[in-house]
This record gives sequence, structure tokens and C-alpha cells, in this order.
Amino acid sequence: MVRQARSEATRQRIIASAVHLFNEIGYDATALGDIIEHAELTKGALYYHFDSKQSLATAIIEDGNAILLRAFAGIMELSAPALERIIHGAFAIGDLLRTDLVARSGIHLLQALGEFNEAAAQEYESWIHNVTVNLSEAIEEGDVRPDLDVRVASESIVGAMLGAELLSSATASGTDVLQRFAALWELLLPGIATAESLPYFREFLSRESTRRSASPSG
Repeated sequence: MVRQARSEATRQRIIASAVHLFNEIGYDATALGDIIEHAELTKGALYYHFDSKQSLATAIIEDGNAILLRAFAGIMELSAPALERIIHGAFAIGDLLRTDLVARSGIHLLQALGEFNEAAAQEYESWIHNVTVNLSEAIEEGDVRPDLDVRVASESIVGAMLGAELLSSATASGTDVLQRFAALWELLLPGIATAESLPYFREFLSRESTRRSASPSG
């Protein structure tokens, strides 16, 4: 048990060092030797856990995505309308992308390695599936247009959120991601919500945006 705990601590130390360097100088510019030096570990210790930089990146993608999905899944369990939960979940994710380095690095690696990394493709699919399930529920509740193609809409929502985070990171070091998410949902809502429900969800979006901006982490 002690050995297992020590092994996990070493793994987390490697991941923390990689996240720091990937965020500071970029994935391509970071060598395994840089990570070993920063973590103050031996080459053997690193290779015990990861056989390549790509396998380390995959672990960060998976760990970061797990952090985000846990937060999103927790919100999906709330007794609130499905569309309300989706919007609330989007802002919770935005908060984590500002404050949790592993989550943020995981998203950036997901974007960078999505073309050839199997784990990245699986993570994209998990997000699209989560949104699809909840949009389908929102249709049943009468809040989302019944003629909506939920798969296309879910892909658009996930893609737009990733793009908003990317722009935020590139232009404002990620500090305005919540404002970008609010503007994004202001554009999305008229296209997906029913005419009857749109005023309520616009008001909910405004309250959620204001609440997040006024929070201590905001």
C-alpha cells in the first residue's frame, strides 16, 4: 500500500511538471529531459510510468477531462431543467479551465493532438455524448426545439466552447473565458430554445453570468 501510494505520488509529480512546462513553453518545445529535470526524478522513474511524451500527454488529457466530466456530471444530477443544467455545467467548466492547470492543459493538448491521438478522439466523443443526452431530455421537457438535430447541435456546442477557450487563452491568458462563454450562449440560445422558453433561459444565462463574475474566483 505504501509502495502504491509512493508510485502514484511520483506519477502526479511527473504530470505536474509536464503541465507546468507545457503551459510555459509549449508541448512541442518540451523534451522528456526537461520534465525529468523539473520533477527532479530519474529517467527510470519517468519511464516506469510513461514510455513517451505522447503517453504522458494522453495521461494529462485523460486526467484533465476526468476533472471536467466529474464537475459536469455532478451538475447533471441536479433537479433542474436539462437546458439549465447544460448552461450551468458550461460555466462550471469555464471556472475550472481558469483555475485548474491540469484541466486547462488537458484541453489544450486535446486541441493540439486531436488529429492523431486516440484518447483525444474518445474525450471529444464523451463530451458530445453528454450534451446530446441532455439536449434530448430538454426536448422532452419542451425547452428545446423538437426539430433540432441533437447530434449536430451537441457537436456545435462542444466545438464552440473549445474555440472560445482557445481564443481566451490566446488573447487573454484564459482570464475572460467566462465572458466568452456567456456571449456564446447568448448566440446559441435563440437557435435551440423554443420560443416559449427562450425568455426564461436568457434570464437564467444573465443570472449565471453575473453570479460567476461576482464569485471569489471570478
